[in-house]
Amino acid sequence: SRRASRPTPARPPRRAHVRGSPVIEAHARLHSELLPRPRLLACDIDGTLLDDRGILPASIRDAIAAIAGSGVEVVLATGRSPWSGIAELTERLGLPGPHITMQGALVSVPATGEVHRLRALAPALYSEAIGFADELGIDAVVALLDGHRAERLPDVGELFVTPLTEGRGFRYVEGLERLVDERPIRVFLPTGPERHGAVRRLVVSRFAGRASIVWSDLTGVEILAPGTHKGEAVSWLASTRGISPEEVAAVGDAANDAEMLRGAGWSAAMGSAPPDVRACADIVVPPSRDLGVLDAFAWFFPDLAGDVAPRAGDRPALVPLP
Repeated sequence: SRRASRPTPARPPRRAHVRGSPVIEAHARLHSELLPRPRLLACDIDGTLLDDRGILPASIRDAIAAIAGSGVEVVLATGRSPWSGIAELTERLGLPGPHITMQGALVSVPATGEVHRLRALAPALYSEAIGFADELGIDAVVALLDGHRAERLPDVGELFVTPLTEGRGFRYVEGLERLVDERPIRVFLPTGPERHGAVRRLVVSRFAGRASIVWSDLTGVEILAPGTHKGEAVSWLASTRGISPEEVAAVGDAANDAEMLRGAGWSAAMGSAPPDVRACADIVVPPSRDLGVLDAFAWFFPDLAGDVAPRAGDRPALVPLP
């Protein structure tokens, strides 16, 4: 006789863990019974692996070494450009790559420049984005494979000056539109917190459905090739390894991590993440200042719980979030 199909159970509502648990929020589902052990771990950098001062704690470095040593491919997934400290960080972590940078538009080995995949803006879309920036009176910054280009540095404070001019490849140009044939990867519209909401709404209104519109914080808005985001890049990289979505774990803290968290079989959001980003994850762990990423690692890899624990005195007392 024909077997009756089982209805798919509804995902249980979120629940708060008891006070004292390192996990702030979690779904009431038992991954150990439903999903295989992760084979690929995708980690955001700023606000996740690094603390608010940009420091990598030794316990996180050691935890990643233990995870990688157990056969898991550990991949950094960041909005940063590949030359903005990524090579140095991957060397400290012992992770040769490839890694995901520029919000998923570039998958490469930062230490060597070897490109595994690049998603450039189509010429017509790029030209429109540059023209749109001019309409808004914004000094756009364009990322190419070998560095940033700008007609003028953005007049929004020192926040942008150091990342743009440090390292290799920054150059002033006359006329960003002339870069149309150089495979531009993204157009960054610096806004600062004051203009961010208004500019973001204008960009979405103009380019929704025709470009990927990404922001990590309130410093600016990025225009990239349609369908570009960290989640898509993680999925692509996993597929090249024969790794299923259920075998992917991801952790992040910002709006540009949302798709990555939704697409992973195992996902954790940092406690500092906005509510809509927290809702994308299976669990929410303490923020980076409390080394919450170690709690995510312990949940992803319970067999390594002893190897991913913080060192004595390495983590301050946890303060439960409201």
